[in-house]
Amino acid sequence: MNKILQFPLVRIIVAILFIGVGFIVAQLALNVLRPAFGTTNTSLAQLLAFILFMPATWFAYWMYVRSVEKRGMTELGFSNALSEFGLGSLTGFGLFGFVMAILWLLGFYRVNGIDFTLLSLIGALLGALLSAFVQELIFRAVIYRITEEWLGTWWALAISAILFGLIHLSTSGATIFSAVSIALQAGVLLAAAYALTHRLWLALGIHALWDFANDGIFGVGVAGQTGQALHGLFQASLNGPDLFTGGALGVEASVVSLVVTLIAGIILLRKANRQGVLV
Repeated sequence: MNKILQFPLVRIIVAILFIGVGFIVAQLALNVLRPAFGTTNTSLAQLLAFILFMPATWFAYWMYVRSVEKRGMTELGFSNALSEFGLGSLTGFGLFGFVMAILWLLGFYRVNGIDFTLLSLIGALLGALLSAFVQELIFRAVIYRITEEWLGTWWALAISAILFGLIHLSTSGATIFSAVSIALQAGVLLAAAYALTHRLWLALGIHALWDFANDGIFGVGVAGQTGQALHGLFQASLNGPDLFTGGALGVEASVVSLVVTLIAGIILLRKANRQGVLV
């Protein structure tokens, strides 16, 4: 039985099941507690979800690592966590800001006003952190890490990126192009960030602050399941060819995002290769 559990594909499935159980427990608790906090206040709901889901999924993954792999959870170790997360945050926010600057210079992005609400910003940040943490646990800490141990860096990067793109086909209005675009940009960039450090913090910072900039700051976010526009700090609009603006799918389907993030991912991979950390 132990040999079966140690087979890489089985470990991936078991790890995702552990995280899934943690997610379900947190969701059940949220369903019980949310009415007491008011179902109409999105920011409070995001705060409550963050408080419940982050420790639940972290603990579920820790249980998997300790009981199945029987080792320390180095990929979520706290050594250098703050510096790596900080660098990742600056990178993620900076990359998105750079994309928006290009779109603004091309005349496709226009800011019409500012709507500052501290609670909304905090809610958007916590929502981005939570979503990024769960996705990074599954796609980098589980799928990428175990596949890299099994088949090597390049197979791990390709498989995790393809799967990351495929799950985004569930987004409202998603197309094959948008899925491929996300696989090439976010899948490669975030896998490269993990490959460089073999810890989750750098990739988590990039992922979370890219999403926060998209949904909470620049006013161009799109709700994944409904396709509805998300209002950020800037009241803004995108007008121009879908190839550049991403159309109904938002900036993440833009060719500008694809080029910028793919270049950043290649830079990180080259740095990881020079440091000799690629398998």
